[in-house]
Amino acid sequence: MNTRSARGFTLIEVLVALALVAVVLGGTLGVVRESIANQGHLERRLLAEWEASNVLDQYLLEHEQLNVDERKGREALYGRNFEYTLTVRKLDPPRARGMNSEDTTGGATPPTEYAIVVEVRDGGRRAAPVARIERQRTAAAAAVNP
Repeated sequence: MNTRSARGFTLIEVLVALALVAVVLGGTLGVVRESIANQGHLERRLLAEWEASNVLDQYLLEHEQLNVDERKGREALYGRNFEYTLTVRKLDPPRARGMNSEDTTGGATPPTEYAIVVEVRDGGRRAAPVARIERQRTAAAAAVNP
């Protein structure tokens, strides 16, 4: 008869169980760490998008007439520092983009169109913009008095 007691686990069984627990926890911690890093990136990008939208809205409120322009500045939003560049450039005339000569007969001048681009960088930490917004606006042509 076997006199060995059948109570408890052997040392090998305990070590195998601990190794399995370590592998599972190691994988879980890697996923949690990646999730936290991703959350920080998404937060930075969301705040940069808000900043770009704020800069664009503020510019449009202050400038009823659009002209070719470029501005740079710094803003802080929720404890993060952002650098922005706002560029206003004139687009090609509508005729070059599909407007034919009959659309401008009688002295009508096609409206001038501008592209407004706002690029936001995260306090100079990255060379590439974190957020970029581009909008097009049409400026009415000045009326000509005969």
